[in-house]
Amino acid sequence: MGSVKKKISVLYIDQAVAFGGSLVVLGNLIHALDNERFRPIVSSELDDLKKNHIIPGSTPLYVIRRIFNYVLWDRTTKIINRFPGKWLQKFLIYTLSVTRSLVNVIYIARIMLLMLRERVDIVHVNNGMNNLEPIIAAILLRCKYVVHFHEIETPGKFQRLLIRIVPKFITISDYLENGLVSNGIPANNLVVIPNPVLLKSVSSHIVENIRNRFGIGIGDKVFGIVGRIIRWKGHVEFLHAAKIILQKVPSSKAIVIGDYSDGNISYQQLISKMAEESGFKDRIIFTGYVKDVESFYSIMDVCLHTSIEPEPFGLVITEAMAYGVPVIASDRGAPKEIISNGENGFIVNPEDTLKLAEVTIRLLLDDKLRHEIGDKGKEHVLIEYDLKKYGHEIEGIYMDMLDG
Repeated sequence: MGSVKKKISVLYIDQAVAFGGSLVVLGNLIHALDNERFRPIVSSELDDLKKNHIIPGSTPLYVIRRIFNYVLWDRTTKIINRFPGKWLQKFLIYTLSVTRSLVNVIYIARIMLLMLRERVDIVHVNNGMNNLEPIIAAILLRCKYVVHFHEIETPGKFQRLLIRIVPKFITISDYLENGLVSNGIPANNLVVIPNPVLLKSVSSHIVENIRNRFGIGIGDKVFGIVGRIIRWKGHVEFLHAAKIILQKVPSSKAIVIGDYSDGNISYQQLISKMAEESGFKDRIIFTGYVKDVESFYSIMDVCLHTSIEPEPFGLVITEAMAYGVPVIASDRGAPKEIISNGENGFIVNPEDTLKLAEVTIRLLLDDKLRHEIGDKGKEHVLIEYDLKKYGHEIEGIYMDMLDG
């Protein structure tokens, strides 16, 4: 009998403390891998990735948390920045940085033990150069590793030293590539691989339950926004446009899919107050966090993406398009790489809420246009953001690293 060839073990390390696009992409990547050749392992700070169907149930999941994570860092530095005197702020930030490094040595040790236990061949760092600890662990154990950027970063002094020896960087859009190169990431070692789309089947029974649960009739025209409710995602702008749309299209309903994030109570209160005082509160639906967002695309006629800051990619855009939902996306950042304006979707300044409302109303009232845009968007996304194609590209990087 021939010997069984050992699978290549890839350890994916994610340091997110709340659900977001980078985790969804990580789950999609694991689905895309050739499971005859690769064995994925995940280290996360979240313990319910399987329960929420982010990663497949068969994937080993280790919950390893840092003592000093980026949320604690952000909160502490914001307090320090209120202190009088720049010299005092710099001293306290430096002291805090040293403290974080010392405290997180325990995290590095645990990652190294996991790498040894699982005989890891490649470490895939899922949060850029800010995710320093697993990079250090991989270097100490002389293990191959790749750094995956999902947002623009400005490397600090220590990151700049490590940048010179990172084998390969992956990023998700041309917009992000340009920003990273401007900030010192070497262009010759950086490859753009846009996020893929994972299509899931949607049962008519689940869709019917959603309609019944939220009081959405078959004849209702539904437009919505999907994602964490945080300021830069533009929920204020969405609600300003929604008020106009709801007035002009009596059969329409607005749906806000996602939960409040990052503990910003004032923004939560602002959004709630806007909906309450809109005059249409009975036609504005807040779903909270949902794990089966694909089922909600099935009840939407138009999806609005209203980020008021540049979007690194815009996973919601490609997801909605994949399910045939016409998308009106922000003109800031990467969405312009996905959508050809007026052909397979629309690009609009999110702060021009009158224009945002105007395009939405046009789509809601013109069934022919809506279906044409939806069909073209779906065709485009299923070709350009194919899951298997994405998996092959990532696997090619792994093999090049192992062969090098």
